[in-house]
Amino acid sequence: MFSIDDLRELPLISDILTEIAERHPRIETSRQVHELMRRLITRMIEDVIACSERLLAACGPTSADDIRGAGAAVVAFSPAMAAADRTIKDFLFPRMYRHPRIMRIMGDAEAVVRDLFERYRRDPGELPWRRQPLVADTPVSARQIADFIAGMTDRYALSEHMRLFDSTPELR
Repeated sequence: MFSIDDLRELPLISDILTEIAERHPRIETSRQVHELMRRLITRMIEDVIACSERLLAACGPTSADDIRGAGAAVVAFSPAMAAADRTIKDFLFPRMYRHPRIMRIMGDAEAVVRDLFERYRRDPGELPWRRQPLVADTPVSARQIADFIAGMTDRYALSEHMRLFDSTPELR
């Protein structure tokens, strides 16, 4: 989707990559990626903490209602970090989040969820908790089905789909 060198066009990331290269000139790419992520997350956390401390000090809250009525966020990135975050997201959105391969996988995942919902709605007896006789047979609501599916891990959803359908997409 993109290489680590493509990230050099982003100012904050470029600075971090330069620091890593200066300190570890022969670092392998996988370690460089790990170090980049570690340092980027650290900088973002440190920034939001420092900025939030300043915002809270300026607001001087004495209660939760003071925070609710502050009129602006009291936990936030500094303007510089917010701009860097926006630049990173603008870079990642077309190259990763909306990359055709990712979009195909997302479409397949949505189809799995849709298939499971429709199957359970049509035949509630397929729901694992409905396989055993109930004392009072009550209808299963769409909300119960949606909540059940929402609580599934990806692996479990795929396993259930394989159990119920002849064909299940491979989400890779």
